[in-house]
Amino acid sequence: WAERARPGKIINFSSSAAYPVALQRQDGYRLLKEDDIILDGDIGMPDLTYGWSKLTAEFLGKLAFDRHGLKSVVYRPFSGYGEDQDMSYPFPSIAARVLELKDPQMPVWGSGRQLRDFVHIQDCVRAVISTMDKIDDGSAMNISSGQYTSFIDLAALMLERAGKRASVAPMSDKPEGVFARGGDRTLQAALGFTPSIPLAKGIDRALEHLAVVAH
Repeated sequence: WAERARPGKIINFSSSAAYPVALQRQDGYRLLKEDDIILDGDIGMPDLTYGWSKLTAEFLGKLAFDRHGLKSVVYRPFSGYGEDQDMSYPFPSIAARVLELKDPQMPVWGSGRQLRDFVHIQDCVRAVISTMDKIDDGSAMNISSGQYTSFIDLAALMLERAGKRASVAPMSDKPEGVFARGGDRTLQAALGFTPSIPLAKGIDRALEHLAVVAH
């Protein structure tokens, strides 16, 4: 369809799950850079079928540019969150448990030490709008804060912002995914994008929204 219709620009939403899991293990993790994925070289093993599907879309975008001159840009969002996010995601489910909490312990999945890079959906939208015309060849850009936050620290910060006291209790029988997933911000900064919503402010907005919905 794109080859026939010749759209001015294709926005390709990939994912941080496309990055090699070997770079996200406890014994050697680091912030992930866009060139950690080389589509015409060693792409590494992405995270499950979701990561593979995103890599496939990226590869199709590269072919579309190389063979047909179709302009596109790839975005690799990290742990996006927002006030009305579906409860199947960790951020809102933890926030909802904080608001409902009556026990002295606040549960989080896995060891709780696993690290993620949280970026507000409003910043994700700003990143796309402000940079989409600066990449045409199907290359990728992270959307990330460049900061690691463990789920233990996330839950503790949510408890603090909600004015509640509890100890964070890991649930070792629940999955936790890769150990550390965070995105390097060098390219984003070079293209003029910087996230504007600190995690604490994003938590406040989510807690306020969920409190209103609950009532």
